[in-house]
Amino acid sequence: MMRALLAVSAMMSLGGCSILFPEDPRLGTESSEECAARVPSLLGPGTSYDDYTESEGVPTFTYDITKVGLEDIQALMVEGSDDTAGRRLMEATNETSTAVAQFMAMSVDEKGAFFMAVDPALYRVRGNLQAKDAMIESGCAMQKEGMRLIMIDVAPEQITPNPENSGEEADDTENET
Repeated sequence: MMRALLAVSAMMSLGGCSILFPEDPRLGTESSEECAARVPSLLGPGTSYDDYTESEGVPTFTYDITKVGLEDIQALMVEGSDDTAGRRLMEATNETSTAVAQFMAMSVDEKGAFFMAVDPALYRVRGNLQAKDAMIESGCAMQKEGMRLIMIDVAPEQITPNPENSGEEADDTENET
């Protein structure tokens, strides 16, 4: 009788393992369609994506790369990418949540930046100027196995000053005196 009771309780506890320890949704490959269905719920009110009202902008995509293999992370790194960004932020604070918040607030370029922690590990990269309606699809298309798009921040087109023009203006003002 005691053995039967133990066997039944063991079987019931094994069935509850998936409830207590569900499979990590970041594992495996997510199709672009699955990503496009999942991401809009993350970009609700209060996010820069939802608050952005222009038809075009420059997106910054943030991916959770905690479950990405080392070789795939190395493939994301390009010459000039900021692979020390997360380490610098972790050295500045002893709270992972504070370091993540600082990492999410920093601006990145098209080469990307990494925050490598136990969980989460993040990758942020700026995209090209594009229509707001195409940003989710574009971000999802950039995902690799184990990556999950978790945020899209949008900024207006960034205008870089032309150094030639600013030099001419400085020369003109010097000649007038």
